[in-house]
Amino acid sequence: MKRHESLHPLTHHHHHTLVMAQKLKKFSDSDRIQPTTREIIDFWIQDGEKHFRDEEEVLLPLYAQYESVDQPCIQEMLIQHVEIRSYIRQIRMNQSSKPDLFRQLGALLEKHVRLEERTIFPMIEQAVPENYLYQANGQYHRDSHSGY
Repeated sequence: MKRHESLHPLTHHHHHTLVMAQKLKKFSDSDRIQPTTREIIDFWIQDGEKHFRDEEEVLLPLYAQYESVDQPCIQEMLIQHVEIRSYIRQIRMNQSSKPDLFRQLGALLEKHVRLEERTIFPMIEQAVPENYLYQANGQYHRDSHSGY
């Protein structure tokens, strides 16, 4: 899917999130929990948390200047942000069965990325003038994997 150049950093973040999602969805009861727990926490600290802030504090406020954010798809996006944060918190605090939690988190991460890439980003690209999209690009965090 062709994405506006200014959103490439967020799309790169999404690619790394999908890699993590696939790993988590395939997590089996025989896999080692500790290394996966550490990988999830590192992923969240280095990129996930900052990515959500990029969307919530830069991208959506920019979009709100041109269109209403009171839309079911944006509400779903923000609810998913809360749910993902809850999963991360549970993993960090060892509050439940991790293999099931890992698989559930993986499925939600994939669903979330698909929502943003297929629905939210196209809406933003259509509504926000190109020069403002470029200005927002300079406000995103740098991805720890690619530096993008």
